[in-house]
Amino acid sequence: MNVQSHSIYRIVAILSLLCLVIVQFQLIYNTFELENNQYYLKEKDIIHENYSALIRNDKLYPGAQKIIDSHIIPNMDLYKKLYFSDRTAYERRLAEDWRKMIHELRLHQNMDSIFPAIVRQFNLNKELKYGLYIEHLSLSFDGRHYVPVFRPNVPGIQPSHPNGDIIAGTLERTDKQNSVSVYTVSAYTPNSYQITFALYVDQDNRTLQIFKAMLPTFLLAIFSILMVVGIYFITYRNWMRQKKLTAMTSDFINSISHEFNTPIATILVANQSLKDTISNSENIKALDLIAVIKRQTIRLKKLINQSLMISRLSRINLDKRKYYLPSVLMEILEDYSLKLDANVSIIPEIEGDINDIEMNKVLFTTMIYNLLDNGIKYNLSDKKIINIRVYPKEGNIHLEIQDNGVGIDLKSLKHIFKKFFRGKQRVEEGGLGLGLFYVQQVVNLHGWELAVESVIDKGTKFTIKINGKR
Repeated sequence: MNVQSHSIYRIVAILSLLCLVIVQFQLIYNTFELENNQYYLKEKDIIHENYSALIRNDKLYPGAQKIIDSHIIPNMDLYKKLYFSDRTAYERRLAEDWRKMIHELRLHQNMDSIFPAIVRQFNLNKELKYGLYIEHLSLSFDGRHYVPVFRPNVPGIQPSHPNGDIIAGTLERTDKQNSVSVYTVSAYTPNSYQITFALYVDQDNRTLQIFKAMLPTFLLAIFSILMVVGIYFITYRNWMRQKKLTAMTSDFINSISHEFNTPIATILVANQSLKDTISNSENIKALDLIAVIKRQTIRLKKLINQSLMISRLSRINLDKRKYYLPSVLMEILEDYSLKLDANVSIIPEIEGDINDIEMNKVLFTTMIYNLLDNGIKYNLSDKKIINIRVYPKEGNIHLEIQDNGVGIDLKSLKHIFKKFFRGKQRVEEGGLGLGLFYVQQVVNLHGWELAVESVIDKGTKFTIKINGKR
């Protein structure tokens, strides 16, 4: 793995973690907003019931209606006259009377004693705060149409608060969640008025209370993020260790490959020289021993090369090119046939139009060799036959290699592609159990599919499905 790919993986990991944190934050925020919008004090019902009873025949608080009427009713004729003749004078006089009324309402309010009494009587939360507001006031000169004295964002008298003018209490944050009582009272008679007033109750630490309710969710989110960060860290550390180990293994394999092949080549040369010196003698036993040395040395070289090839396979940068499969296959069979005995027959069969495919020719050739070696080695027939069939099917190319060997039992069939696995049907010379593992790895590297069918004493068929569009 080069430095560039390493950096890409690290960036992808960091971006994935950031995405997770953002998603978690968004979920927590949405949960908070949901809790805030659904926030409901259990004390609201008690306060609403008692407050409503106190003002059943009044407004705002006990005695407030008398104050409001004293400032509005006596001046209704004047308001009517000014409204239709001089709007500027009307608004100026109305604003002056409004300020006087609000001042007197605040001066004589008794909610500062009524509200704490309700809290004490019903043992409510002592941290509750309230706000009593006049939210709307309109005058009616004919009993049918109302003229607003003030409303938020409407020209005229501007209230001291977005909800209107506060009469009593210290609660400034008002919304539908902390609204306890809202009343609109009107007479629908000439020279009357319509008034809307509301009582709000809440806690100063409302946000903190919501966070406390969300604490399990919040802690779970933090825990999950920490767990993911921990997993990322452990994975990254193990990845770096594996990378370092892979580099060390690669260096070791390159070194040991040279160290193994040098003495083996020397043994083969010395063995050939020894054979040449006694080839004309009658020392049959010595010739037999020389043949054994050569055969076992070649076998040792083959096993070592196979082991080293498997070790390198997972690190191969797969260099694929387009090839015409029948041509490559016939070339492989032509070379392989040079070492075949007379009792071995390989029968190729090409069907239909075969498209060019992308593959690594070296790996493909070795894979075919391994399958052919198995078909011959695990075969006790007098006449060993291997059928190779290539044909198109459903947009793919199928390559079948079928022998008439000893077959593979059902139990072993599940494990034959595992590294170092050797089944019960062992014949002739043993191996390391790497041949079919190599076949599976090459198939995986190319993105192909591999299937196997086998019948004891009748043979085995390997089918490789190659994507013809690659």
